[in-house]
Parts: sequence; C-alpha cells; structure tokens
Amino acid sequence: MKLVYDFLFILGMLFSCIYIYIFYKSKDKGLHKSILIVYFGLLVFVLLESYASIHNIDILLHISFLPVYGVKLALGPLLLLYIQSLFLEDKIVLKNGLIHLIPFVLFLFIISLPHKIALVSKEYFVDYNNTIQEYLFLKRPLLDVIFLIYIYISFRTFNKFKKALKCNYSSIENNNFIWVKYLLVTPLIVIFVDLFFVAYQLFIGYLEWRTQNMIMLLTSVSICYGVYYGVKQSKVLVPYFLLENSKNNTGERKVINNKLASEFYSLEESLVAFMEQEKPYLDEDLTLNKLALGIHTTDKKLSALLNQHIQMSFYNFVNSYRIKEFKKLVALPSYNDYTIEGIAYECGFKSKASFYRLFKKVTGQSPSEFKISL
Repeated sequence: MKLVYDFLFILGMLFSCIYIYIFYKSKDKGLHKSILIVYFGLLVFVLLESYASIHNIDILLHISFLPVYGVKLALGPLLLLYIQSLFLEDKIVLKNGLIHLIPFVLFLFIISLPHKIALVSKEYFVDYNNTIQEYLFLKRPLLDVIFLIYIYISFRTFNKFKKALKCNYSSIENNNFIWVKYLLVTPLIVIFVDLFFVAYQLFIGYLEWRTQNMIMLLTSVSICYGVYYGVKQSKVLVPYFLLENSKNNTGERKVINNKLASEFYSLEESLVAFMEQEKPYLDEDLTLNKLALGIHTTDKKLSALLNQHIQMSFYNFVNSYRIKEFKKLVALPSYNDYTIEGIAYECGFKSKASFYRLFKKVTGQSPSEFKISL
C-alpha cells in the first residue's frame, strides 16, 4: 500500500505543478488563474506533507507544516474567490473577497507558528502550545465544517452567476463550467470522507492506520482526473448590475411596472421590430449590451424590459427567435441538403446540445421529429 501512496502522491504533486506551469504561461492571464496557482500550490504542500509523514522526512515536514496545518481555512475561500473571479472584474473580487482569507492568516500566526516554534525550540511557546493541544481534537472536524460551508456558499454563488449569465448571453456552453462543478464536487466528497473518519474515531474507536493518507489519496486522484477541463476554463464576465438586480428583483417589480409601463411598451415595439428586421439573433455571440446598442438603449433598461415586462431572460428571448428561424428554414427546399445541426448553426445556435435541449423544451418535439412532421 505504501507504494500506491507514493505513486499517487508524487503523481498528484506532478499534476499540480503542471497545472501551475500552464496557468502561469497561459495567454489568458487574470486573477482567476492566479487564484488557481495559489490553490494548487497549497495542494502540492499538502501532498508533500503526507509523503514526508510516510517516509519520516523531517526537512519536508518542516517545510510543509506552516502552509498545511490550517490549509482548509485557505482552500475554501480560494474556491469562492475563484468562482467570483470567473464572472466579475478582478478589482471587485479583490475588494470584497480578501477578507475571507483573514481566518487562515490569523490561524497561521496564532496557532501554526507558535506550535511549530514550540516543537522545534522546546523552549518558546511551550505552555501556550500545551494549552492548544488540549483542544486539538476539535481542529480537524471544525476545519472540515468550515470548508463545507465555503463549498456550499461557492455552489450558491456559482448558480447565481449562471442565472445571471442568461440575462447577458445568448449562448452558454455548459462544457465551459464542467471544471467549476468538478472543482466543487471533488473537495465535497473528500471532506465528507474525512468527516466519516473523524466521526468513526470519535464514537467507535481509533484506527491504527493514518486516515489522512486515504484523504490525500482521493485528493491526488481528483487532481489527476481534472487536468483537462481545468486548463480550458475561461473567464465569462457578468455585468455587476445584473447580480444586484437578482437580489432586489422581487421587491422592485411592481414599482418598475407602474412607473415605466409606457416606456416599456415603446421599447418593446422597437425591440421586436429590430429582432424581426435586422435578425441580430443570427450572431452566435450576441450579448445584452450588443442588442441594447442596436435599439439605442442601455443594457440596464433592456434587462429591466426583458425581466420585468416581457418576463423572459435574455437567453430565452433570443433563442426563441432562433427556434422560429429554424422552423422557417427547415421547411424551405433550399435547405433540404443541410443537416439539422447545420441549419441550427445558420440560425445563431453555437452548441448542438443547447439547440436540441431548447428546441425540445419549447416545442415538445425533437428537431428530427419536427422535420418529419412537415
């Protein structure tokens, strides 16, 4: 079993270093890549500490101790900051997010550093460290719970951003976010397994083998498995006002409808005319801002029109026109030689999977069934 641990720990560290190198050399630089560099850098130290524990390599244990001892207080916030950095401008993330790393810094200087000094010097902070050791059994489950809380917050934040995307983009590739889901699900599984071991040892009995090695084994496997999607993940900006609107949308809906009803009807006429005459939906990269410029309004007003008056997301609104266009084109003899996917791309769809899913949702038929019924 020791050889298996060695192999997977080294492989996990190697893949983490590959991640770090690729993110560092990436042309698409930004805060999201920097956060991942720090995240996987910490995981290298975590795996290094486990490897050193197996082989009793003191120098490696000394090197890895400080970043690893309270590392869960850093990994959870880093996940949250990473998700925010994918959708928001870097300055907004830094302004509101760095406070989440304060507990890790405090833990480092109040607990980790004195503990290490006491162990090495046998003189300084000894009494202080002995006091801390009395409550050490709480450290592992407490940090696990804090990590779980951050994973939960990260999931909620991710879902909120995905909802906001539909208010700004007409094409959303689900594959773009496989990495984000993976990055959240894998530590969730690892932490639940860790909590199981903690509960077992607290209520049933002490295990003779080092359970932390099994946790690191799962961590190594998850790092190696996720390399493909992590490298491809890109940043997708969401206008900040859309996130603010999502918080206050319910309370403001009645006020907006009463105050701006006539303006909304006028703007709706302009929007429908523009959609039917200019067909902006044929642009697969159409965004809320592009469409707003086309009808000479602001993205905020257009967003309010769609969500409060028409009561459709930008995503669904634009794709409803694309589906209508598909129905029209598929019936024309000039498109008989086109595949269904080819016609869908002509109508502005960017993804085959998204097209099939939306078409089925709107019409109740698959595109093939609709074509046969003509």
